[in-house]
Order: sequence, then structure tokens, then C-alpha cells
Amino acid sequence: MSQSNDLERIYQELRRRAAAQFGEDRAVELESYLRTAAEQVYDVERADVHRDVEPLNQE
Repeated sequence: MSQSNDLERIYQELRRRAAAQFGEDRAVELESYLRTAAEQVYDVERADVHRDVEPLNQE
């Protein structure tokens, strides 16, 4: 899949969830936030982490 397809897939899922939880009107109002969140999720999903890097544990 291409970058734009993956990003659009993530956005559509977030938008679907927002509409289900808050209603269609509110989902429309949240569009810019949902787009930003989709970009952030996409960035995290495609981030490369070296196999020798240990997870950061916060207490």
C-alpha cells in the first residue's frame, strides 16, 4: 500500500469511531484533529527502531 492509502485508512477508521461515539456533526467538527491524529499514528506505525534498543519504561 502507498503512504497516502495507509494514512487515509487510518483517518477513515478514526472518523468512523468519532461518528459512532459523538455523532456525525461532531465528527465533522473534529476533522482537523482526526487528520492530525491519523498522521501521528501513521508516523508511529512506520517508525524504525533498532533491535538493540530497549523499551523505555516509565515508573
